[in-house]
Amino acid sequence: MPSLLAARTSQERTRRFRCIASMLLALAMLAATSLQASTPPETLASFQRTSFAKSDGAPAGISGMAQTDDGFLWMSGTKGLTRFDGVQFTPFKPAPGEHFLEAQLGMLFPAEGGGLWIQNDNAGPTLLKNGHLTHFGLGQGYVGAGVTPFPFFSDPLGAVWSVSNKTVMYFKDGAWHVVAPTVLSGDGFGKGAFDADGNLWLTTGGPGLLVKPKGSAKPPMRLPDIGGFDGNVFAGPAGLLYLADRQNGIAIYRRHGIGLTEVTAPVPLPIIAVLPSRTGALWLISNKYVVSHVSPEAITAAGKSHSVPPLEEVPQLGRSPLNIIEDRDGDIWTGGEGGLDRLARTAFHPVGLPDDIHEVSASIDAAGGLWVGSETHPVLQLASPAAPWKSTEVPSLTLATYADSADGTVWAANKLGIWKLSPGTPQLVAKYPSSGRGVPYSVIKDKAGTLFVSSPHLGNGVLAWDGKAWHDVLKKHATVKVMAVDRQNRLWLGGGGPNQLIGLSQRIEQRWGEAQNLRVGTVRSLLVDGDVLWVGGDDGIQFFDGKRFTSLVSRDAEAFQTVTGLVRDAAGNLWVQTLDGVMRIPAADVRKAMALPGSRVTARLFDATDGVPSVVDADRMLPSLRMGADGRIWTHTASGLAWIDPARVPKAPALPPIVVESVSTGSAVYPASARGVALTSAENSFRITYTTPALNHPERVHFAYRLAGFNDWQDVGTRREAVFTKVPAGRYQFEVRAVRSGDAASAVHASLALTRAPAYYETWWFRALAGFLLAFVLWFAYRMRVKALGRQMHIRIEERERIARDLHDTLLQGVQGLQLRLQTWAASPRIEATHRQEMTDVALRTRDMLVDGRDRILALRRLDASPDLAGDLRAIALDYTTLYRAGFVLTEEGAPRPLVPEVAQEILDIAREGLRNAFVHANAGTVELCMQWRREGLHVRVRDDGDGIDEAVLRDGGRAGHWGLQGMRERAERIGGCLVLRRGDEGGTELSLMVPARAAYASARLWRRLRRVRQAPHQAPD
Repeated sequence: MPSLLAARTSQERTRRFRCIASMLLALAMLAATSLQASTPPETLASFQRTSFAKSDGAPAGISGMAQTDDGFLWMSGTKGLTRFDGVQFTPFKPAPGEHFLEAQLGMLFPAEGGGLWIQNDNAGPTLLKNGHLTHFGLGQGYVGAGVTPFPFFSDPLGAVWSVSNKTVMYFKDGAWHVVAPTVLSGDGFGKGAFDADGNLWLTTGGPGLLVKPKGSAKPPMRLPDIGGFDGNVFAGPAGLLYLADRQNGIAIYRRHGIGLTEVTAPVPLPIIAVLPSRTGALWLISNKYVVSHVSPEAITAAGKSHSVPPLEEVPQLGRSPLNIIEDRDGDIWTGGEGGLDRLARTAFHPVGLPDDIHEVSASIDAAGGLWVGSETHPVLQLASPAAPWKSTEVPSLTLATYADSADGTVWAANKLGIWKLSPGTPQLVAKYPSSGRGVPYSVIKDKAGTLFVSSPHLGNGVLAWDGKAWHDVLKKHATVKVMAVDRQNRLWLGGGGPNQLIGLSQRIEQRWGEAQNLRVGTVRSLLVDGDVLWVGGDDGIQFFDGKRFTSLVSRDAEAFQTVTGLVRDAAGNLWVQTLDGVMRIPAADVRKAMALPGSRVTARLFDATDGVPSVVDADRMLPSLRMGADGRIWTHTASGLAWIDPARVPKAPALPPIVVESVSTGSAVYPASARGVALTSAENSFRITYTTPALNHPERVHFAYRLAGFNDWQDVGTRREAVFTKVPAGRYQFEVRAVRSGDAASAVHASLALTRAPAYYETWWFRALAGFLLAFVLWFAYRMRVKALGRQMHIRIEERERIARDLHDTLLQGVQGLQLRLQTWAASPRIEATHRQEMTDVALRTRDMLVDGRDRILALRRLDASPDLAGDLRAIALDYTTLYRAGFVLTEEGAPRPLVPEVAQEILDIAREGLRNAFVHANAGTVELCMQWRREGLHVRVRDDGDGIDEAVLRDGGRAGHWGLQGMRERAERIGGCLVLRRGDEGGTELSLMVPARAAYASARLWRRLRRVRQAPHQAPD
C-alpha cells in the first residue's frame, strides 16, 4: 500500500511538472506572438468588472441565466425567477392560476421568437412567454426529464433543441419532436451542440462522443475513444470543439468535417461551466468556483507546441459562481451563490503599471517602446507588450516627456536637465545653467533641432537648448504648462494665466488674449492640426485659423470643461480629454463646426467603465492625450495608463426597444398591453413604469416622455417612471423615448394608449346642465338687477318730476307773476318814462330767466319719446307760447307710423331745439311745425316768420360759444338723416329734417332683417 501511494504521488508530481512546463512554454510563445502583433492579445485587463450583490437586489443562489430576445437578463434560483434590465432586479410573479413545477428552477435558455425555457429536473421544461407559463411533458412531445445541467442548445437557424435522460428533441410549432432513439446504455444524453456546419454533437452518460452529420437520416454515430471525456461538449468559433467534465478538465479540438484533431494539451482543471465566446476566447468555471479566461491568442500559441494554454484567473472574492453566459453586446456574466457579476469589454486597454506609481507621463518611441516617467519611480521602459518593465537610471519626478514624430526620439525633462531616452540608452544631454529647483512642465523640440523646456523656475519660464548653450526665450516671465510647434516652426506656448497664448517665430514674440477673442481660460492643451491650432483650457475648446479664434460648441454645455488633451486621428475624429474622461467627436461634426461656427457637436464619452484609468492631473503631465506612431491614442492619468485604437473603437450597442410595463394607481396595477390601458373615473393620478434592457452602460441611457394631449416632453434623465396627477377624462397617448448620451442616432421610442373614463361631473350632459343652470342663474341675476335698477330709476324719475312740478308750480309761477306785474307797471303812464324803460328791461330779463328755468325743468322731466311724436312736440310748443307772444301751428300729413325708439328720441331732441330757437331767438309772430309721414321717410320742418337767421351763423355753421346747431347736426348724422337750415323765402328761418324710411320706421327695419334671413341659405359660402 505505501508503494502504491508513493507511485501515485510520483505520477502526480510528474503530471504537474509537465503542465507547468507546457504553460510556461505557451506563455513564451504568446509573448513572441505579441511582439509581432500590432495590438496586444485579449486579456482580463480588457474587461471592467461590476458586481451586483443581494443589497443591490440581485438574487442569491443563481442556478441559471439567459438573455431573451427582448434584451432582458433572466436568472433562476432558489427564489424563483428574476429579471434584470441593467438597473433593477424584478422578481417574476406567475399569473393567477399559474405556478412553477419546482421550487428550485434549473437552466434557462432563450426561446426562438421570444420567451424563455426553464429546466425542471423531474419533469419536462416550462416555457415563459408573454407573461404566462406553459408546461411541456409527454403529451406535448417531451420525452424524459432534463436531469442534465445543460439540456438546451440551438441549431444554426435558431431552433431550440434539448437532451433528456431518454432522447434528443427539437421544438417546432408548439411541440417537441424526437430525433434520436433511447441510448442503449440507459444513462441518457449529457449535452448537445451544433457546429457552424450544422453537425450535431452529443455526449452521453458514459465515455465517448456521438455525432450526427448534417442532413443524415441515420442515428448519431459514436466516435473512437477521445480520452475519457464524458461530460459536456461545446462548439466554438474557428472550427473549435471543447469537451469538458469535472474529472479530466477540458480538451480543445479542431474540427475537420466530423473528424477531430486535438489542438492543445488538455487543461487539467475540473470544470463545472464552459463558455466559448464569440471572440474565440474561452471562459471556465472550476469546481472551486474560480473563473478563468483563456485568450484566443493563448490558444493559438499553445496549439503550436501542443501545450497547456495559460489561464488568467478572475478574483471572485468568495462569490462562488456557478454559471456563465455572454450577452449580445459581448459582455460576460457570471452568477452564483454570492450574486451577479458583469465583465464588460472596455474600449480602452489599460497597461499594467506598478501599484504604487503616481503622476504618470508616457511617450512612445518609433519602435513602439513605451517610456513612463512618474513622481514615484525612475523612468520605466516597456520594450513590448509582453516584456517586463525595465527601470532606467533617469530619476523620479520626470513628469515632462515628449516623442518627436519626425524621428521617433523620446525626450524627457526633470530637475537635472533634458534627457534623451531613445533610441539607445537614456542619457542626460543638457544640464541647466543652474541647479533646477522645480519640476519642469513640458519639453519639446522644433524643426531646427532646438529643445525647449518650460518651468517657472527657469529664466522667464521657458529655456531653449540649441545643442551648445541655453537661451532665455521670453521677454517677461510666464508660467507655461504646454507647448507645440506648427508647420512654420512657430513655437506656441500656453499658460501664464487665463486666456493667454504666446507665439514665437524667429524670436519674435506675439501674444493673444481676450482682446483677440481667446476665451478658453487657462490653456492646458495645444494641438497643431495642419494650418489650424486647437486650444483647450478650463473653459472650453477653440480653433485658430491664423486670423481668429472660434469656439467649439457641444450639445452638452458643460462637456468641454478643463480640457487637458487634444488629438485628431487619421479619420479626422477629434479626441478630447477632460476630468470626466476621454471624448470622441465625429469627424463630420468637426468639419461642420469649422465650416459653420456655432454648429453644435456630439461627443461620445469614455470614462472609467470604458477602461480610462483614474483622473488626470490638470496641472502636470500635459498634454494627457498623445498619439503613437502606430496611430493608437494613449491617455495617462494620475495613476494609470491606457490606449485605444481609433480605427477599432467598439460601437456603442444599439438600444433595445423600450418596454412600457405597467400603469399603477392608488388602487390597482394595470399591465401594459397593445390594446392600451383603461382607467376608471376615480383614477386621475397614476404612475407609468417603463424600461429598456440596456445591460451595457445603463447609466448612460436617458429618457424623455410626454402624455400627448396633457403635457409636453419632459427630460427625466435615467428615471424609469412617469408620474401624472389630476389628469382629465379622455383619450391619451403616452410616449417615451430613450437615447444614449452623446449618440442621438441611438434613440428608440415606445407608446401606450391610455383612456380615463369621465366622472359624472366630467360628462357632457353634466356640463351642459351645469352650463344651463349657470346661464339661468346669470339671467335671473341680470333680471333682478335690471328690476332693481328700474325701481331705482323710477324713484329718481318720480323725484325729479316732483321737483320739477314744485319748481313750476311755485318758483316759475311766482317769477311769471312778477314778470307780468313788471310789464303792467312798465305800461302805466303814472310812472316816469325812465323808470318804465328800466322796468321793461327787468321784465325782459325775467322772461329770459323764466325760459331758461322752463328748459331746465323740461330737461329734468325728460323721458323717452312716446309713440305720439307729434303730441310730444305740440306739448313743448304750447309750453313756449305761454312765455312768448308767438302763436303755434301744427300741420301733420300722412298716417303716422311706429318709429325706431332711438331714432324717435333723436328726432324729438332735434325738433325741440328748433322750436326753442324759433320761440326764443326769432322774434316771430307764428311758429309752424309740419310733419310729413311719407313712404320714403319722415320729413319734419320748423318754420317761423321772424327776423331770420343771421347770414354769418349760416356761413360759420353756428355762433361762437353756442353748440345748439352743432348738436342738431350730429344727432341727424347718427340716425342717417339730412338736416338743412336756411332763411325762408318770405323771411324768417326754416329748419328741415329728412329721415329715410329704412332708418326711421320700425317696420322697414324688421322687413330688412327678414329678407336677410331668407336670403342667407341661398348665398354661396365665402
